[in-house]
Amino acid sequence: MSKLKLSELPDDVEVSREYIHTTYTVAELKRELLELNEPHHEHKDWAVISRETWRPCAESMIESYIDNSADDMYEDADESMRDGIGTDEVIAAVQAVLDAAMPDGLGYWTFGKDVEIDIFPPTE
Repeated sequence: MSKLKLSELPDDVEVSREYIHTTYTVAELKRELLELNEPHHEHKDWAVISRETWRPCAESMIESYIDNSADDMYEDADESMRDGIGTDEVIAAVQAVLDAAMPDGLGYWTFGKDVEIDIFPPTE
């Protein structure tokens, strides 16, 4: 699979490497390479990132809880639990609490296409 070249990416594209908690725009990475002589080119695991947002989902949380709990109970216990806590009103109330607790969700990023660093610090 071919890699994207750093020199050909738009300056506002974001990139990062696995196991670091820093993201860079292409413009920032170029500056660090060319002006600050940072050795980013020595690492081969650069990739374009995509910003994502995780939001809690009451319905899936309740379903998972029921599925996990029902295994230790009597047959059809999951149906009884769904009748009690799986109603639309309960799910809506729990979702409202979750939305209030995390109004902006949780931001994270995922890795996309690999990036080849084809820009190097100046040599003396």
